[in-house]
Amino acid sequence: MKCKSLAIAGLFYNSKLSDEALLRAIYRAASEYSNLIGNSYLIIGKNKDSHYFHFQCYFEKKHFMHLLGLDSKTLNATQFFDKCDLYNKGQGEGITIADCTPSRNHGRTTINEKCSCCAEILQIQNAKYMKVGLKNKISQYVDFTYGYGNEAILGFKKQNKSSFPITLIPTSIDEFVSKKYKIVFVLRKKAEDDKYMEVLSEVKRGLFDELYDELPERIKELLNK
Repeated sequence: MKCKSLAIAGLFYNSKLSDEALLRAIYRAASEYSNLIGNSYLIIGKNKDSHYFHFQCYFEKKHFMHLLGLDSKTLNATQFFDKCDLYNKGQGEGITIADCTPSRNHGRTTINEKCSCCAEILQIQNAKYMKVGLKNKISQYVDFTYGYGNEAILGFKKQNKSSFPITLIPTSIDEFVSKKYKIVFVLRKKAEDDKYMEVLSEVKRGLFDELYDELPERIKELLNK
């Protein structure tokens, strides 16, 4: 069994999952994903030269299935998520392995790897343990704009002023991003709100208030403080 540890404690990917283990991994990922829907997040990174990097992101039901490398032949993307979500709430029979067809250019091994680490990388409150940056390296993988992660990366595609999750790749962020920043803050707001006022996580308690004055104006404009 291939089981590779990643940089966050408890985060790993496994290329060999039974059908039952794969479904359990998908349900765990759907549980974490359900916590993200309806909110918008501001990810702020900082490097050793005190330069800042940031991007905004949001999550919708229709994005979930694609992150797993699946293109179900029996359910559309929203139906797939809804069946997982209802099952987690004790309602319905959930999905079956027949609903989990790999998308183009994906095999079962890749699906296993993605699904086995998806729940952990979606715990956005723990993003403070990861790096973030702009994708600027050409690769064979799906194109994305921003990514966060360490030995696995969650990629986001920019859309207007925000971005949505488009891919999860169990490969080091170094393969896609040459200039990386340590994530120092994650802020959250309701999707309908204009400004961020909730600090979801910070690398050290009180650091947001400590560093607020040095934040670039482009970031302060997004904040309600």
